Amino acid sequence: MEKSDKQIILEIMAGAFRESDRLRPIMRKGKTEERLKIMAAYAYELAVKFNGVYLSEDKTTAIVYWQKSKYNRSVIDHLKYAVMFLRTIKIHKLFETAKREKYVESRRPDLNDYIYVWLLGKDPDTNSIRGLADIRDHLNELSSREGIPVLIETTVVKLLKLYQYVGFEIYDEFFDETIDMKVYYLRKDPK
Repeated sequence: MEKSDKQIILEIMAGAFRESDRLRPIMRKGKTEERLKIMAAYAYELAVKFNGVYLSEDKTTAIVYWQKSKYNRSVIDHLKYAVMFLRTIKIHKLFETAKREKYVESRRPDLNDYIYVWLLGKDPDTNSIRGLADIRDHLNELSSREGIPVLIETTVVKLLKLYQYVGFEIYDEFFDETIDMKVYYLRKDPK
C-alpha cells in the first residue's frame, strides 16, 4: 500500500525532530519513537491550519512554516500544545524550556510580517538534493509573492552551511548555555 502525503510528511517530521540538538536534552526518556510521532502530529495539524505544510514534488523533503500575520493560535491550539508538551518533554524542563523558547523568539526581528520556517526535514534514505531545491523555490516564490522575508533558526552547522548556500544570511546568533550550543538566526529577503 502506498503512503499518503500526510504519512510521508509525518515520517519526515518525526525524523527531523529526532535529529534536533535542541530537543534531545529535554525529551522524556523511553518511548522515543512514539513521542516523536506525537510531536510530528501536533506540528502537522497546527501548520495545516495555517496552510504551512509543503512536501517536495519528489516526496523526499518537507517543511512546516507559518506566516506571522496569519498565525493566530486559538485557546484550543494552546491546550493541544500543552498536552503534547506534557506527553513528550521532561516536566522538570518545562520552565527552562519555555523561558529559552521565549528568549529565542524575542531575538527575531520586530517585523510586521515574515515567513517562519519551524521545521525542515529530509528523508535520510535519499541523497538527492532535488527536494531541497523544490523547498527553496517554494519559499522564494511565497516570499516574493507576499513581499516578506523568510526566517529560520538552527543549531546544526551543516544546515547553517546549506541555508547560506541558498541565500540565507545570519542576522543574529547566541550561545545557549542551558543546552550548550549556538543558535543561528538566518534571514532571506524577497527578490
